[in-house]
Amino acid sequence: MSSQSSLSTGPESAVVANAEAGALRIPIPLNEPSRLLALQSYDIMDSGREPGYDDIALLASRICHTPMALITLINEDRQWFKSKVGLEVTETPRELAFCAHAILEPDKVLTVADARLDTRFSANPFVTGDPHIRFYAGAPLLSAEGHALGTLCVIDREPRHLPPEQRDALLALSRQVMALMEERRTSAALRGAMQALTRSEALFREAYENAPIGIALVSPEGEWLRVNQSLCDMLGYAADELTRTTFQAITHPEDLESDLLLVRRMLAREIRSYQMEKRYLHRTGHAVWALLSVSLVWDKQRPLYFISQIQDITERKNIERGKAEFLTMVSHELRTPVTALRGALGILAAGAAGDLPPKAQALTALADRNADRLHRLVNDILDVEKIESGAFGYRRTDIDLNQLVTQAAVELRPYADQYHVKIDVRSDLPRAFLHADADRLMQVLANLISNAVKHSPSGGTIDVHVTRTDQSIRVNVTDRGDGIPEEFRRDIFEKFAQANWTATNRKGGSGLGLNISRAIIQHHGGVLAFETEVGVGSTFYFELPIL
Repeated sequence: MSSQSSLSTGPESAVVANAEAGALRIPIPLNEPSRLLALQSYDIMDSGREPGYDDIALLASRICHTPMALITLINEDRQWFKSKVGLEVTETPRELAFCAHAILEPDKVLTVADARLDTRFSANPFVTGDPHIRFYAGAPLLSAEGHALGTLCVIDREPRHLPPEQRDALLALSRQVMALMEERRTSAALRGAMQALTRSEALFREAYENAPIGIALVSPEGEWLRVNQSLCDMLGYAADELTRTTFQAITHPEDLESDLLLVRRMLAREIRSYQMEKRYLHRTGHAVWALLSVSLVWDKQRPLYFISQIQDITERKNIERGKAEFLTMVSHELRTPVTALRGALGILAAGAAGDLPPKAQALTALADRNADRLHRLVNDILDVEKIESGAFGYRRTDIDLNQLVTQAAVELRPYADQYHVKIDVRSDLPRAFLHADADRLMQVLANLISNAVKHSPSGGTIDVHVTRTDQSIRVNVTDRGDGIPEEFRRDIFEKFAQANWTATNRKGGSGLGLNISRAIIQHHGGVLAFETEVGVGSTFYFELPIL
């Protein structure tokens, strides 16, 4: 036997398995499990004829001057021919396949000059009988991962040798076979991906159209690109009417600036998403309260479109309004007796009834503190009612926010001293001019700073920091307290939310301050938000447009 590739039969190159008793031995590569998985990934076994493969087999036959040429693939138990020249059969048992030996050495061409003289093949029925194989040369089909999946082989009925130039051509053609197989696998993967995409688009379209809340795609400029039926029903517009307008055109004027500020921050990549309550204008003119959740889809550095989820909360707002009206009525009825009670307690504490015994003094002081807390609650409830009815007055002037922050800190230092907490104020801006209502902003600052004081540890420090973003002035109020529990964060700006904050709200509060503060900031076209970490502390901040 003459061969240009010596075949090692030691255990380091192959595991030899026996077929049924008396059958020829089947050589098995060491990487057989992964090789079979690789072959399966091409999904090519038993596929139909393809001209590209037939052309390569014909070229191999012509170049090597052999009557037979095959493109073979070998699975667990058989050798299947993807293409064939000079043979009629389409497959053979693996134990009879010359190519089963060729795949043992993936980097070489196996050549057999005369199969009758090779102990591996001399008893093979394809040697002893039709087609009377004498010469064989097989170049392994090698995947990118190094798996030999089969061969491109040439066969002759006469003994012969394979010249080097023919061997090189056979290797080159085997690489072309693999290129076709890779292209076939890639095309199949793309078809599968397209089918999956089509199915997912259909599912998305169905979910999009049938969603119980409004969903829209909005351009960076604010144009409605695509809207679902729920949004149309909510706002009273047909889809084609909405897509001819912008979200700015149907947003309530009092809510527009707050929305636009959040949009600008998202476009500047300062935030990834935002949520807010706002009013849209129905086609008939009345306001529709909605909970708006927005995210932005990017193409590298270019914003493509906003995804807006819009939930109608008008009914919830109407219920809240009813509750607020009831509380307002009760508050008005309480205001007079509470004022009288505070006055009477003040007179007693001043000694109008003579010196009180120590126990009576302690009880009077306790009653005075609770009367004061009730007085603040009544005032907060009345403020909420004024905000929701539009009667909350604003007197805007040009102010320097630096001065206002400093004034708020000075006025609250006696309160902070009661808790042994320090207030530290700093500003990155020499001037921070705004057109705003100084009294209302002072109300917001007092609420944020007093909250920070209440939730700071004794001996702690509150940081009040004035800084600037691209298009707004920002005030941060940072404490080093316990942080806000996860389950409470979503509702922190809702009315009476602090009533549920039992874990950290140890020092009282009406539960309305943050709700009122948010309304004031939103009225100024700004945003009130927070950042928190349990065990580290919280930062409440508001941003207002620059004058």
